[in-house]
Amino acid sequence: MADALLRVRDLEQRFTVRGAGGLKEGVVHAVSRVSFDIRPGETLGIVGETGSGKSTLARAVLQSPRPQGGEVVFGGTDLTRLRGRALKVARRRAQMVFQDPYGSLNPRWRVTELVAEPLLGHTPRGAIRRRVRELLDLVGLDPSSYGPRRPRELSGGQCQRVAIARALAPNPDLIVCDEPVSSLDVLIQAQVLNLFEQLRRELGVSYLFISHDLALVRQVSDRVAVMHLGQLVETGPVEALYRRPLHPYTAALLDSIPGLDPATGRARRPKPLAGEPPSPLQPPSGCRFRTRCPLAQPRCADEEPAFREIAPGRQVACHFPLE
Repeated sequence: MADALLRVRDLEQRFTVRGAGGLKEGVVHAVSRVSFDIRPGETLGIVGETGSGKSTLARAVLQSPRPQGGEVVFGGTDLTRLRGRALKVARRRAQMVFQDPYGSLNPRWRVTELVAEPLLGHTPRGAIRRRVRELLDLVGLDPSSYGPRRPRELSGGQCQRVAIARALAPNPDLIVCDEPVSSLDVLIQAQVLNLFEQLRRELGVSYLFISHDLALVRQVSDRVAVMHLGQLVETGPVEALYRRPLHPYTAALLDSIPGLDPATGRARRPKPLAGEPPSPLQPPSGCRFRTRCPLAQPRCADEEPAFREIAPGRQVACHFPLE
């Protein structure tokens, strides 16, 4: 994609597991050959079960820690090749909002100090004060009332707004959101999601939005990428993917969402995905979903499916897609 703001190619992240005495027990294949693009002003949602590698992918994109392989080209620059100050400067344009708003904020600092910190060292003091007030106004917090407070004096939703203001401080082009509303109640979730959409319209910021909640991802995303055991198994426009999934894993995830049967109007019971996810220490040969896939055949064990485009804008990694 020539006009991509972020272009990730064959990204890999592995972690060595050590036991007693520091002996190597295995390698966790957390992210394996993941590729995707994000356009300016676009939201790409990443969904998958717990342990599928979503959060590891987010941190690898921001080089925290650095991935073992692949490219992360952001704004025309490969972040994997940058070191020291050059990487710090590039990271200003790509910020992150974490799952736990309390855990991501220093409990000893006041709100004004938390929002001002990303501006220190390269912004005049007077400009910092003005910028902090602008950012707090932007996320719906009165600077006079909330500026002197500390995180323990705020609700979860207010803390997350502070975290968003802090992420916006350096004027980023991309914000990586790692389960940003999962710890909030439903009403506050809606407020924060509306804030994300408002900021996208007003500032043109792009989002990499990570969540295990498929209904939530459908609400906020332009495109969706489905992740299973460290690999992407399907990507596509949000409505097309939810209406007609191509990968059996995507179909199983959608069947697990409670809802109404359009034919009868009655509540539809979710169909949980059978079996346990394989261990990332010893992923299955071939297709990593084959041990739970109802369509699995011998070829699935012998040959890893290629991630290929089978319809305009639709990519899938499956030998027998649901066409």
